[in-house]
Amino acid sequence: MSELNWDTLYSEHADSYETLVSHEDYQNNLISAIQSLQPLRGSRVAEFGAGTGRITGLLAERVARLHAFDFNQAMLKVAQARQQREGWTNVSLALADSRQMPAASGWADFGIEGWAFLQIAVWHKLDWQIQLRRALSEMERAVQPGGKMILIETLGTGESLPRVEPFFRSVYDFLEAEGGFRTLELRTDYCFESMQQIQTVVVPLFGQAMLERLIKTDAGWVLPECTGIWWREVPR
Repeated sequence: MSELNWDTLYSEHADSYETLVSHEDYQNNLISAIQSLQPLRGSRVAEFGAGTGRITGLLAERVARLHAFDFNQAMLKVAQARQQREGWTNVSLALADSRQMPAASGWADFGIEGWAFLQIAVWHKLDWQIQLRRALSEMERAVQPGGKMILIETLGTGESLPRVEPFFRSVYDFLEAEGGFRTLELRTDYCFESMQQIQTVVVPLFGQAMLERLIKTDAGWVLPECTGIWWREVPR
């Protein structure tokens, strides 16, 4: 595949997306950060925008029950294949829009999304605040009082320190100023075994310039990635 397009990535190239994210966070910093914010054992979880199961797979073996939703059938199909392959017996995967979730109010101990709510803003730039509020309201509704809302979004691919474009920054400022979210920054670097993998998924998505950001290590070719976690409690 010589070129991938972010506009059609989720619907037409879900397998390529899964290949990309399967190489992310090779040092397992993300699950450690989530566990520092939220006890997982015995928890009931509502996951918004599950995609191909990136976060689903991290949580499945650690929580009691996980209802995961995504609005894209192609992405969900990849996640369902992972469920069958890896035996996520405590996980349900269903087709749904994050702005209108088929989840009972107060059902979950916490809600979580990974790289999905920012995408809502990107797809609805004319009224992104309205659309994002809808998704946030749905997560708050699904989570019991005192439970947490956890949002995971990018702070820069190929960056060793957080660096985001102005529109992304405006979304994050909105979450912090209006949404009352606190933040945590971490590294979730990609690690690839070969340049062929990089040429297949990294270059088509992020461009040739990313080749200059690669770091050769004993583990493989590392591409820095900065990630942010935003979280707050649902009012009691």
